[in-house]
Amino acid sequence: MRVKFWGVRGSIGSPVRPEYIRSKIESILTLATPMDLQSSESIQRFLDGLSFSRHSTYGGNTTSLEIRDKEDRLILLDSGTGVRDLGNQLMEKEFGKGKGEAYWVMTHTHWDHIQGMPFFVPLFIPGNKFEFHTAMNKLEERLRYQHAFTHFPVPLDQYLAEKTFIEHAEGESFNLGPHISVTSKSMRHPGGSFSYRFSEGDKSLIFASDAEFNLDEMDNIDQYLEYFQGADVLVFDTQYTFEESLQKIDWGHSSASMATDIALRAGVKKLVMFHHDPSYDDEKLDAVFLRALKYKEMFDASGRLEIKMAYEGLEIEI
Repeated sequence: MRVKFWGVRGSIGSPVRPEYIRSKIESILTLATPMDLQSSESIQRFLDGLSFSRHSTYGGNTTSLEIRDKEDRLILLDSGTGVRDLGNQLMEKEFGKGKGEAYWVMTHTHWDHIQGMPFFVPLFIPGNKFEFHTAMNKLEERLRYQHAFTHFPVPLDQYLAEKTFIEHAEGESFNLGPHISVTSKSMRHPGGSFSYRFSEGDKSLIFASDAEFNLDEMDNIDQYLEYFQGADVLVFDTQYTFEESLQKIDWGHSSASMATDIALRAGVKKLVMFHHDPSYDDEKLDAVFLRALKYKEMFDASGRLEIKMAYEGLEIEI
């Protein structure tokens, strides 16, 4: 099983501003020496030695992930603005010929998780097939509402691809192809949201974005620990710092420290910090990541938990 991140922001997209690009360039140039600029190889070595925030960006698109099973079957997870670029890439092969098939799993229908769907070109191509799965109710009705003429000029029925909508009860196990089984669990989030656990053989990936865990939940978390137990990869909502999370009770998001506590208690192997706040620039996200690593070191003497920061283009083999 493989997962690729196409959108990692929460709440609203956060495009990089022109002045921010200029400040990055200025920062890099102040650090470079003549030796660093002698050849393309020396430039690459110089850039590789910089912090992530200096030489790259975490990205500004909202939630969208691509999952592939061992036979390369495609599963789409949510449809934030990041799904537009994924759709354009898919058009280069079978989906551009009307021969593509994919499963589509939806956590909930807040704007940042559906606003990319109207710009996902493979949906407009006759012959393509999409099987939507969710633990929500009335998914098709919700998506039709997004495509009401007052919101968007193209109705849902003008998607010429074949669309099937399948709803599952919370906790029900269902299959996506012959290799991947899925279960769901509701998360604390305004309006509701669902986490999904994808299993292929003895490997597991849990996606738990838009989930609020605070100090009150930590005293009564056994049911969640059972669900998270032993996951190879846990993609978890870490939108706020711990201090901010205390000021934003019931806003529906968590912090890196809470995510780390849960991952350690549940024996998770790899924690991926996700759903970055749109107000955080790359430097702030670097700082949040470093704080998370230092926090982990205080409670994980064996170093059994790996922590990564989600960014657009990140790929993980499970």
